[in-house]
This record gives sequence, C-alpha cells and structure tokens, in this order.
Amino acid sequence: MNAKSPTQRVESEISKHQRNLVDLCLEEGQYESAIDVLAQLRSPNHKPSATHIRQLLFMALYSSSDRGQDKRVDPSASPSKRQKKSHLLPSLAATLASQQLLISFVTTNSPAAVIRPLRPGDPELEDDNECFVATESMCISRCKNCWQILVEGFLDRNQPILSTPKGKGKRRDVDASFTDLSEVRAPVGDTAWPVLDWLLLLFERDERENPTLPRHSPLLLEQLGSQSRRDTDAPLAIILHCMQQSDLRRRMMGSRLISLLINLSSTTHLDFPMLVVSVFNCLSTSSLDDISSLLSNLSPTPAVSKFKVALYQKYFSDSSNAPRVGVRPKPQARAQPKGSPVKLPDPPAQPVSLVNKHRAPSSAEILRLMGSKPSTSVNPTASPFRIKFELLVSYNAFQTGAAKADGDPEWPNLLRDGTMAKTLDTAFGCKGEPAGDGTNYRILLDTILTM
Repeated sequence: MNAKSPTQRVESEISKHQRNLVDLCLEEGQYESAIDVLAQLRSPNHKPSATHIRQLLFMALYSSSDRGQDKRVDPSASPSKRQKKSHLLPSLAATLASQQLLISFVTTNSPAAVIRPLRPGDPELEDDNECFVATESMCISRCKNCWQILVEGFLDRNQPILSTPKGKGKRRDVDASFTDLSEVRAPVGDTAWPVLDWLLLLFERDERENPTLPRHSPLLLEQLGSQSRRDTDAPLAIILHCMQQSDLRRRMMGSRLISLLINLSSTTHLDFPMLVVSVFNCLSTSSLDDISSLLSNLSPTPAVSKFKVALYQKYFSDSSNAPRVGVRPKPQARAQPKGSPVKLPDPPAQPVSLVNKHRAPSSAEILRLMGSKPSTSVNPTASPFRIKFELLVSYNAFQTGAAKADGDPEWPNLLRDGTMAKTLDTAFGCKGEPAGDGTNYRILLDTILTM
C-alpha cells in the first residue's frame, strides 16, 4: 500500500466492527491471526487503533529467551492455571510478524497516528478488553517517554502478574524476587533493537514531512521532556550503546539518532550549546575513531558541520563550559526624533523564526585553536593532531556548504594568501619533515582544503 502525501492524508479511526475482529483473535490467543487482520485493514485513510499499536509493541518486545518459561505467571497459581497462561505468551512468529507490521504502518500512516500510545501527556484509558496482551501491555502507555520501553528487561520489570484468590483478572504488584531493580541495564535490550529502528523511521519520516524549517521532528521533541526542561540523557545513552555494538546496522542507529537531535538543535526548541556539552560529556572518553565513525555517517549538511565544529572545539576548553559559539548581535533600536507622534499602520505580522541564533566560530578563532593544545581534562589518549584535523575538516565543510550570510568571508582568503599554510606548518609540521602523525594529517589537509 502506498501512503499519500501529508497534505492529502485524511485519517479516520477504524470502525468498531473492525476493532472487534482484531480483539476477538487476541482474546483467543490467536496473535498471528490478529496481526493478519490488522495487516489487511491497513490503509492510509484509516489510522490503526492506539491500543492495537500498544499490543503490537508488547509482542514485538517480548523476549524469545523467555519462551517456555513462566516468568510472567504467578508462581502461587495452580499448575493448570500456569499452563493455561503459558499458552497465551506470544510465539516467535507473532513477535516477528508484529515487528514487521509496525514497520509497515510507518510507510502507510502518518507518524503522529502510529506513535499515539507513546506520546507523553496523552495517557490512554484502560482497555475494556481484558485479554492477556491488553492487560500486559498497559505498562507501555504508562511510560513517560518512548526510551523507557527500550531498556533491557522492560517487560519483566513491569509485568502485571495475574492472581486469582480474589477473582479472575485481578492484578497485584510484581514480587521483588522476580526483578532486581539495582541491576544496571542496557538502554536497549536485545529484543528492543527492531523497536528502536521503528522509532527512528517514525521520527525520520516526521522530520521529512514537517513543513516548518529548519527541518526537525516535533514528535521527537515531545520525547525530550517539557519546554522548560529538555532531557537528552536517555537518547544519548542509546547513542553511546549503539557505538559499542559490533553490528553495523546497530551502530548506524546511533548515527541516525544523533542526526535527528542535531537537526532539532538547529531550531529554537532544543538549546544548541546544551546539546553540544551533553554529547561531549557523553562521548569524550570514547576513542576518536569511534566518535569519527559515528559522525562520518551523517549527511554533510551545514547543521551537521556546525555541530561537529562546536563538538571538536570543546576539546580545547574545560568540559564544564559552554562551547564558544558566537551569537549574532541583536539590532539596536534607534532613538526616535522628538515631535508629534505620527500614527503608522501596524506592520503585517511576521512568522516567528525557529532558526537558532548560534553562529559558527570565526576563522580567526579556528586559527587560534590550531596553535593551542587540547584541554588536559579530556581523554588523555586523544591525539592533538587528530582533534585539530577533525576540527579543520569540519569547519571547511561548514564554510563550503553554509549560506553566504552564515559563512565567514575571510575563510577563502586565508586559504589563498598563505595564512593557512603557515598555520598548518605550526600545528602539524612543515612539508618535507620525517613522516609522523602530524605530517600525515598535514598531507591530507593540503588535499582537502584545496579541493
């Protein structure tokens, strides 16, 4: 099914009859049949039920390692009741099918329609349906943000064990023996990677379809806390965890997520210096190879290049300080001459600009940093030559791609008049010197800066 463009899409709720068809399959534990019905009902004109998306997420997150175990069954229940509930656990086929259907909904329906059960401040009411996946999946709607459902062992720590002494369907708190809350858990569990990929696809499509410039994802912004306090700790922990993976696709998820955050910081919604400092503090102990690998997968846009410049600039200052990113001075109002006031017509309302006012450093500042040493408070194993190399390459990319009003007109002059060559001699060593780290980077820079 092909999705319509955002301007053409009008999505209504699926009918009650259609919902009941799916619910009937779920009540009988026929999860694969329920998923098949949902797939057949998928349409760009009808958004899926938020409860069904929530139940798909539960099945998508269900750990295959727990199959055949009664972790979600009350140990005090009779063997017959434990066996009955074990049959309600999602099969591996149901888990894989739910993951695939979630991805399919991203291509068919609007991101806002698909992510409804995870939107903060919009709590979902309890289901009338008391089937297994309906009750078990309610923990997803109670999360403060989408990052919480990705944490290792999320379902185990939020399992509503069904207890029968006071009647069918009664819920009681999880016994402490089932979960160890003191255990340090990964920000992305082994079974949560497909769901992280699904979230990234949602945010990326939301970013593409958002008509407001600079391009950004409003749905991602919702997951970062309130306007008065944006919190990027959880997504940054996920990015760091992605960097530590050997699987290339998982590492790419970290690059995709930081790209979304960088684009958000190009607006006034997310403070640019705050994000730079947060990323620096999170990644500064990582190797420069890992950081470079993370950032090299990003699109070479001016926003990305400006962020790289600010990040590498942090290596030359104490990590507790904000990056030295200039702010465009505000125009000063001129004093009006004295005399009789003349009533002028009100000017037409101007749209509020969402572009942040943080500018890249001047060319003179970059030259100054080339003669400085990185701060001793950062990773002592980081090569000063590598840091300066990455800073220069990022700054040159920004000056090459930035709009004329945002660039520094002195940069091309420095490349032509020999000033940059002298700076490189001081920072990396003169041409013809014995091969070493500095001269190797110097050779690369001679090629890059003259392209």
